[in-house]
Amino acid sequence: MRDFLAVKYLSLLIVIYISQFSSFSYAESHDLKDYLQMHIKEKFHWSIVEITELSYTEEMDAQPQRIFFEELPPNKTSGFLELKNGKKIKLSFYVKAYDWVVMSNKAKKKGDYLDMTDVYPVLLDVSKIPNGAINKVEDVVGRQLNRSISANYPITASLLYEQKVVKKGQLVFLVIESPYFIIRTTGELKNTTSVGDKAKVINLSSKKVITGKLVNENTVKVEF
Repeated sequence: MRDFLAVKYLSLLIVIYISQFSSFSYAESHDLKDYLQMHIKEKFHWSIVEITELSYTEEMDAQPQRIFFEELPPNKTSGFLELKNGKKIKLSFYVKAYDWVVMSNKAKKKGDYLDMTDVYPVLLDVSKIPNGAINKVEDVVGRQLNRSISANYPITASLLYEQKVVKKGQLVFLVIESPYFIIRTTGELKNTTSVGDKAKVINLSSKKVITGKLVNENTVKVEF
């Protein structure tokens, strides 16, 4: 009976030891994934980063300090992780990353100015995002196309004319819109403003200062 209890106790210790070891390995791997995901998001400025198939050559016995890439993400990635105790561990893993891209909502012609109804943001696999793609809607609204595009087309910097700057004192059309009326009058820019940015305009009729958006080099739009 005593031998039976001893064997049972030893078996229980082995199960506990294996369980603790497995939990440690999982936690270590989980923490390392978090570290890598955070590092890659900050370095490459991607919105979402997912890491799978993570493998490394040695046990992590200290906190990670920095990573050196041999193969850059996305997709198959490898490199060395330097720990705070100076040890270097070889890593390999697979990276899937996504970022925001502004897409055209409809076909537009060369010379058209883009507004909020013309575009929408979408998350795309970064490996499918073209160079120079714009990721914020506010960065394209009010900008002019230098070529025609189809619907669902990614907006890149190369598709847009350079953002023009209109100097203080320039006369502009002041367009005030609501669902019930449209007022058009003449105003004077109070400050030098880039097309697409907020603009302060002196209404030449009322002499009041009105804030709107400089939608092109000749027009400030105010919406109610």
